Amino acid sequence: MIENGTFKKHYIAVIGGSISGSEAASLLAKNGFRVVVFEMNKLPYGKIEDGLPNWHFKLRDRQIEEIDKKLNHPNIRFVPNTKIGDDIDFLDLVNNWGFSAIILANGAWVDRKFPVKNMERFRDRELIYQNSLINWFNHKHERNYLGKNYFIKNNTVVVGGGLASLDVVKIVMIELVKKQLYLKKGIDVDLFTIEKKGIDSVLKEYNIDFEELNIGKAKLVYRRTAREMPLKSSNSDSLESIEAAKKVSEKLLNKYVEKYLFEFIPLSIPYGFTEENDKLTDVIFQKVKLNNHKIVPIENNFFEIKTNLLISSIGSIPEQISGLEYEYSSLKMKGNGDYHVAGFDNVFAIGNAVTGRGNIQESKLHGKHMTEVIIDKHLTEDKFEEWLINHNNQIKAKVKEQLASIVLEVNDFKIQPKSIIQQILNKTSQIHKAQRYTTYKDWVKKNIPIRLEETLKNTYSCKHL
Repeated sequence: MIENGTFKKHYIAVIGGSISGSEAASLLAKNGFRVVVFEMNKLPYGKIEDGLPNWHFKLRDRQIEEIDKKLNHPNIRFVPNTKIGDDIDFLDLVNNWGFSAIILANGAWVDRKFPVKNMERFRDRELIYQNSLINWFNHKHERNYLGKNYFIKNNTVVVGGGLASLDVVKIVMIELVKKQLYLKKGIDVDLFTIEKKGIDSVLKEYNIDFEELNIGKAKLVYRRTAREMPLKSSNSDSLESIEAAKKVSEKLLNKYVEKYLFEFIPLSIPYGFTEENDKLTDVIFQKVKLNNHKIVPIENNFFEIKTNLLISSIGSIPEQISGLEYEYSSLKMKGNGDYHVAGFDNVFAIGNAVTGRGNIQESKLHGKHMTEVIIDKHLTEDKFEEWLINHNNQIKAKVKEQLASIVLEVNDFKIQPKSIIQQILNKTSQIHKAQRYTTYKDWVKKNIPIRLEETLKNTYSCKHL
């Protein structure tokens, strides 16, 4: 983009401050535009903060530092704790605030509904969804944590596929083993050690048999086989390449089973449930077969799994905002355009807001550079970081491409009078005042949560004083 003197006269709203939103805001700000970033949470980190299990803390911190550098710009006003659609009506934002353009960069935070009728009444009791689970897992150690609290139980069933569900089942097994090691053996092992070494290796170190812990293993139920898990993409459409990718996926799943000691149940879909005293007791599954890659239920072939806890890990979608049009779970766009939102001339969408794709984890292994090395080293942090940086760079490149076109359109829009611009400043200042917000840097410093790795470091230091 080439800076234009008229850019500074345009105020643009960006909804969402994570990877796509911070990239868009940064590009606009560097080119002279005035930008207001509306973020529904206190901090803008999105899935980097709450979608990655906290054993990825080094990677998380590097990604957060990058977002902070982008949003800490004099041309950017960061407005936290402000959810468009709830705190501010979307149509009011479009029609009355005076922005030249509005860019949707909101992430995918809504879990896909579990596909069994009447199951929702067990939600947050015997049924937990992935996004809530990982948010709890990442923040439950914080003194001022006010979110939902969960208790991981024996015989947990996880329904899903892909690496997102593998992370969920890892969380379950790590929590159970950590607790039982302490209660049964008086051994306190931190989750970072268990995650890195694996449950099998930790137990061998202490000469403990898994059966001694009295743990009912978690079960991961998948509608396809391990070979069809989207853990490795093929390098081409050739039969040889597809077959090689399937073998890698199967090998990876088996490595996870060996390392974290859960059970894998393939070719099964949820069908129903049984309950007792308004409590979920069993989940009914139907066996399926694959016919030309299509899932075909096998008639009269059902089985039940007794469970104390069911976790749904079947994907996420962006939350729908009242005032916008949707086609099923996807935002409706104009014609074949990839960023023009239907029904508006000055509303655009980028990133997950367009694709409807959800969790970082769901796509983390779709890059071509995920090779046998990763399988052999159990998805090392270095390899995952390599993927994530590449993945985010692809998002940024797409955002940059989209913004180049958006900017050309915005440049032709009518420039709002100073009174309208002042209205934007006044309204955002009121929100800032109510939240005691001063500067982006100070706000982040005040609200960044205490990190589990830091509490463990401090505890370890105190023990050795």
